[in-house]
Amino acid sequence: MAGPLGKNDRTYRGIFILNVNTVEEAGILLNSDPAVREKIFDAEVFKWYGSAVLEEYLDAAGKVGKYTF
Repeated sequence: MAGPLGKNDRTYRGIFILNVNTVEEAGILLNSDPAVREKIFDAEVFKWYGSAVLEEYLDAAGKVGKYTF
């Protein structure tokens, strides 16, 4: 998942939540982003533990609210 952040004390512009097993994997993915690779944006890595059902939720969320009457 990724998205912008509101105004904050650290002037962070956005957030990525990556489904990886190691910090090294996260670094590889982040460095594949052209803006990070070209030093337009810096990346800072934090460990985050979310719900094990997040992937199921994301699949379901994509099906909700897209119906036109």
